[in-house]
Amino acid sequence: MRATGAEGKQPHLLELNEITVQFGGLTAVDGLALTVQEGQIAALIGPNGAGKSTIFNVISGIYRPNRGKVRFAGEEITGLPANAITARGIARTFQNIRLFRALTVLDNVKLGRHCRTRAGILGSLLRGARVRAEEQAIIDYARRMLTMVGLDDKREEIAGSLSYGEQRRLEIARAMASEPRLLLLDEPAAGMNPQEKVDLMCLVEGIRRLGVTVLLVEHDMKFVMSISDTVAVLDYGRKIAAGSPVEVQQNPEVIAAYLGKGGD
Repeated sequence: MRATGAEGKQPHLLELNEITVQFGGLTAVDGLALTVQEGQIAALIGPNGAGKSTIFNVISGIYRPNRGKVRFAGEEITGLPANAITARGIARTFQNIRLFRALTVLDNVKLGRHCRTRAGILGSLLRGARVRAEEQAIIDYARRMLTMVGLDDKREEIAGSLSYGEQRRLEIARAMASEPRLLLLDEPAAGMNPQEKVDLMCLVEGIRRLGVTVLLVEHDMKFVMSISDTVAVLDYGRKIAAGSPVEVQQNPEVIAAYLGKGGD
């Protein structure tokens, strides 16, 4: 299933240069250099505790690295607040699903659209024609995202009532509502059954066809190797290998550090 559309030279959309993250005396990420080209589906893999989610938190503005720089679309974004990074075109999902479980499915996706809206507090209070038009545009866009992930027929249901796999897809729809250029997926296949994983692969491929670059963290090696153009491997916070799925699978360090330890 791995697409070949990203073959050939493309500009780097994301660049991590010598990223180091420390928590007290623990070094979670140690001098990581990583690039993701525009239009790729790239994967970041490694054992538990290797630093993968920490890297996502650095990219998305939750953590500021102790050392190193993050560049996105040619602009340095190191240390910018999360909302500023979202506005620049980076969206993410989380390892542990973070939805507004008491709100409807549609309202969850509408909230993901807030960074692209223009009406301020006064406009919302007065509810003029322009504000009403914007509100309808938000609903229309949110429904398009729900249709993309196969949930528009459940738009009025409470998010917490959805199945686990549906909640995963809802979180992707909410992230996509911000119109990202780069989508970070943190263990998107976790907890899914085999058919749900196949459907997720098709969804991620479809997102790439919309012009969105994807960087994912995932433990399911069949999923990763089937869908990724490039794979980078972390172990104890350091990158030990990077390349095509075939190259990574054949790398002795990867076999010893990760694949040889009974990874999924």
